[in-house]
Amino acid sequence: MHTRNVSIGEKRRRSGRRAAGLRNSSLLTVTVAALAASSHAVAASPAPRGPGMYGLRYAQGPTQPEQTGQTKTIEFNIPTQPLGTALTALANQSGLELVFTPDQVAGQPSDGLVGNYTPAAALRRVLAGSGLRYRFVDADTVALEWITTPITGEVTNLGPVVVSATRTETPVSELTRSVTVVTKKDINQQKRIDRNLGDILSKNVPGFSPSTQSLSNFGQTLRGRDFLTLIDGIPQSTPLRGGDRSLNSIDADAIERVEVVRGGSAIYGFGASGGLVNIITRRPEDGAFNGHSEAGLKFSTTHPDDSLEWHTNQRVSGRVDQVDYLASGTFVQRNGFFDADSDRIPADPVGGQGGLADTNEYNVLGKLGYEFDANRQRIELAVNHFSILQDSNWAGLGFGDPSTGEKTPAVRGNINAKNPGTKNTTVNLEYRNKDLLGSDLKTQVYYGDLEARFPKFPGFVQSKIESEKYGARLTVDTPIQAGPVPFTATWGMDYLHDETTQSGLDGPTTTPEMRQNAIAGFLQLEVPVGNWGLVRGGVRHESIWVDVDDVLNRRGVFVDGGTLDFNKTLFNLSGTAFLTDNVELFGGFSQGFSLADIGRAIRDTTATEATDLKSQVQTVDNYELGLRGHYARWDGSITGFFSTSNNGTTFDQDLFITKQPERIYGVEFAGNVQPIDPVRLGGTVTWLAGRVDLNDNGNYNEDLPSTRVPPVKVTAYTEYTPWHWWSMRLQALYSGNRNPDSTQLGGTKVDNYTIFDFYSNFDILGSSKLQIGVGNLFNKDYFPMINQATALPYAFSKGPGRTVSFTYSLNW
Repeated sequence: MHTRNVSIGEKRRRSGRRAAGLRNSSLLTVTVAALAASSHAVAASPAPRGPGMYGLRYAQGPTQPEQTGQTKTIEFNIPTQPLGTALTALANQSGLELVFTPDQVAGQPSDGLVGNYTPAAALRRVLAGSGLRYRFVDADTVALEWITTPITGEVTNLGPVVVSATRTETPVSELTRSVTVVTKKDINQQKRIDRNLGDILSKNVPGFSPSTQSLSNFGQTLRGRDFLTLIDGIPQSTPLRGGDRSLNSIDADAIERVEVVRGGSAIYGFGASGGLVNIITRRPEDGAFNGHSEAGLKFSTTHPDDSLEWHTNQRVSGRVDQVDYLASGTFVQRNGFFDADSDRIPADPVGGQGGLADTNEYNVLGKLGYEFDANRQRIELAVNHFSILQDSNWAGLGFGDPSTGEKTPAVRGNINAKNPGTKNTTVNLEYRNKDLLGSDLKTQVYYGDLEARFPKFPGFVQSKIESEKYGARLTVDTPIQAGPVPFTATWGMDYLHDETTQSGLDGPTTTPEMRQNAIAGFLQLEVPVGNWGLVRGGVRHESIWVDVDDVLNRRGVFVDGGTLDFNKTLFNLSGTAFLTDNVELFGGFSQGFSLADIGRAIRDTTATEATDLKSQVQTVDNYELGLRGHYARWDGSITGFFSTSNNGTTFDQDLFITKQPERIYGVEFAGNVQPIDPVRLGGTVTWLAGRVDLNDNGNYNEDLPSTRVPPVKVTAYTEYTPWHWWSMRLQALYSGNRNPDSTQLGGTKVDNYTIFDFYSNFDILGSSKLQIGVGNLFNKDYFPMINQATALPYAFSKGPGRTVSFTYSLNW
């Protein structure tokens, strides 16, 4: 698994020992001494260094030792350029001697660096994403080395990766939280098995519940709690009226990577009480013009008829001088889904949430960027539109019997007044200035329009949720030198306007229209503790106003509208201790805040005033403690976590919302090992438990249901690369048993199951690929976790049987 578990750090403790044999015939040494005020540079040709050895030295005036200290901040001005050139500039400006091989930097780009940083911080940022790490062999000499051993000529990078879910580009080695990055390569592999992002994350991210295998992510939680989903920083979740469509609001072809922050986050706020799923859209490739075309098909081996799915993606991108661009379009057409017994799965497998069978999907992404002022400043416009609509002749209502194990059958017909599905449009304008009075400034203004249309259920109104948002973010990184200790202050403000309503399509509207205005300010400090630690802490204050219209709700109660106002101050404190060069201890505390589906609370209330529900909001306190390690051929992390909330949200057996105090705790493990060059193994383990206080008396007397707290989950994979042009991957997901003591929806006993998948890639003539994906390799007959947990007779559906996909792609 090439997923970067960013609980893995690089070497941080500085060794005073000079590595023996550091300079050999394959090394390139860049040595730059700082210019003395009155000196002039003298050009020098490469000096002979023995057979096959060469170096580059700038013969200049005497060095200034105070400028080469590891804790002294220096003003860097390194533009976007090839990595080798950027490292030369870094050496020139810092006075360091850098030792690396030409192969390590060949073909690698660098985003450059502008601002005041310590030499160590500058190295981390310039090397981020390169697959290289640095090691101080003495105060002024730095050796660069691969993070992992190259495999058949290619490098498997586990980091350092730049993570933006912290609001500022942060190398993974500097993170003090549990974060997992699902890379472009991971997504490219997993979408050959299932394009559903919920499925991709469940197989790659510890703490993520198993996929619902439907249009909805209802019942799919992160560490047992709801999460905030962002696309390029634009909120996709609808906390005013939860629609649970955020993981199915963009196609996998439009995604560059996904960053998952596990545990509540106040950095972005506005609903990130249980965690953050930060989706980064595709970025332009280097070169003036790059074309990509692909086409693929997928079908069920148990029922090839009526199961064909096909897709196509066309993409062009490039960079010309200071301008970069990208245009990408994807179309997917799906037919029926079939289980291991070759029986058709209902079009709405989870019941009232929407399915993926018999859908047409398209996604269009466009980007245009411009860099100026010697690459110090950048402006970018991005537009993405996604649509998936279901038009099925099998959208009738069938009933199974969970007590006897009888599955829900697919029934001919279509009871929907309008076709269910999701439409989502995002527009994003970003501006960055890497050096504004010594600070790095990032601003963003955005617009989002999400429509989630639900299936019809007899006796109830078919409805849709519409959420129209616009907002802005300001983030400023300011390096500060306080005596001998340099630290960084990250500060800024957020604004969000959200208009949300759930309207009836064939009947009355029972949820009020809501208009939210929210503003927040935050300050985050990052302080190094000598060479052995790093501490981060901060505060965020949110002010939220929600205007609620009058409504006659589902219970027949007329609820007077009004304005609900909230003011909440959130804190976080976390740190990392570098126990050895390869082992780190990390942990901390963070808070999250959410309105927690206040629209549904009004729809189901017996109160006559909307303002009576002001207390229904939720604050979550999160704690975690972990240990991580990284060596040449293996890495791993283990993390324990605990969270509490005053108004946790679940549903009773009549599907009415309930809000009660909760506690959730658990353990996560992730690891990878490369025993020999062509083989890589790894996986994750997640175990968690949760209790609820039904009577609000301090006695947590009942288990949380499996729709909130899933059974133990284990993922594993084996990758084999016999040649550079051929690779294979076998992976498995195990969902365990759970029999919670619960009276809530989702409290039914859940039995275990194991699903195997297979993926293989063949490079053809260097510019094209043939990829094969096999889902449910051994045709396992099973009920997904969510269907077992809810045990609803109209939604007791089985999971898909074996599927096979073939995709051919060409770069031109």
